[in-house]
Amino acid sequence: MTVGNMDYLLLFFLILLLIIVLIILINIRKNDEKNSYSKDIFQEYDKKQQTQNESLSRQEQALSDLKVKIQDFQEPLQKLRNYLSGGTKAGQFGEWSLKAMMQDIFPENRYKENEEIIIGSGQRVEFALVLPGGLLQPIDAKFPSGLYDNYLNASSNGNRDQVNSSKREIERHVKNDAEDIQKKYIIDGKTSDIGIMYIPSESLLQLIDSMSLREDLFRDYRVLLLGPNSLAAYLISVSMNFRVESFNERASEIMDEFGKLKKEFDKFSNSTNDLRKKAEEILNKIDDYSTRERQMSKAINNMNNLDAKKK
Repeated sequence: MTVGNMDYLLLFFLILLLIIVLIILINIRKNDEKNSYSKDIFQEYDKKQQTQNESLSRQEQALSDLKVKIQDFQEPLQKLRNYLSGGTKAGQFGEWSLKAMMQDIFPENRYKENEEIIIGSGQRVEFALVLPGGLLQPIDAKFPSGLYDNYLNASSNGNRDQVNSSKREIERHVKNDAEDIQKKYIIDGKTSDIGIMYIPSESLLQLIDSMSLREDLFRDYRVLLLGPNSLAAYLISVSMNFRVESFNERASEIMDEFGKLKKEFDKFSNSTNDLRKKAEEILNKIDDYSTRERQMSKAINNMNNLDAKKK
C-alpha cells in the first residue's frame, strides 16, 4: 500500500470516528432531553397529586366541620321539638303565630286580644275580630302536637293499629276543642254565629282533612277549621272588606256633604235671582225717573220759551 493510500485511509477513519462521536453526542443529548422531559412529567404529576391531596384534605375538613354543625344544630332542634311536644307550650306557639298574623294584617282597632266575651265569666278568647255593627268573631289557636307526634311515630314504625288509635285520639281532641269554642265564645248578640279554630300546622291540618273533620265541625259546632295558609287568606279577605266598608262610609259622608252644599248653592242661586229681579226693578224705576225728568225738563224749557216771546 502506498503512502497516499494510507493517508486516505487514515482520513477516512478520522471522519468515521468524528461521525461516531457526533452520533454519540446527539444520543446523549436526546437522552438528557428525554430524562428532563420525564422529570418534568413526574414533577407535574407530583404537583397534581399534591393539589388533589390538599383538595381532599380540605373536603374532609369541611365534612368534619359540617358534621359538627349538624350535631350543634340537633340540640336546639330537639329542644324545639320538646318545646312543641307539650300541650301548653305548643299552645303558646300557636298563640304567638296567630298574634303575628293578626298584627301584620289588621290595625289595632280591628281586633281584640284575650277578650272576655261575657263580662265576669273569666272565659277569654285569644283573639276576636271586630266586625261591622260591633259583633266579634272569636279565633282560638289549638295545637295537639303530642297526639300528632304519636301519629307520626306510629306511621314511621308501620304500626297500623297505633296509627288508627292515634287518629281517633286526634279526632276526639279536635271535636272537644270545637265544642269548647262553641260553648264559650259563640254568644248570640255578642259574636258572629261562626267561630274559628286555628291549627298552626299545615301537615296536621291535612291529616284532619283526611278524616273529613272540617265539614263535621262546621255542621255540628259552627266552627271553621283553618291552618296558616287558609287563615291568612281569610283574614286578608276580611281586611279588604273592612276597607270597602270604610270607603262606602266615607262615600256616604261625601254624598251627605255634597247634598248640603247643593242646598246652600240652591239658596244662593235663589238669592241671586231675587237680587237680579230687584236690580231690574230698580233699573226700570231709574228709567222711569229719567223719562219723567226729560219730560219735566222739556216742559220747563217750553214755558221759558213762551215767556221769552211775550217779552
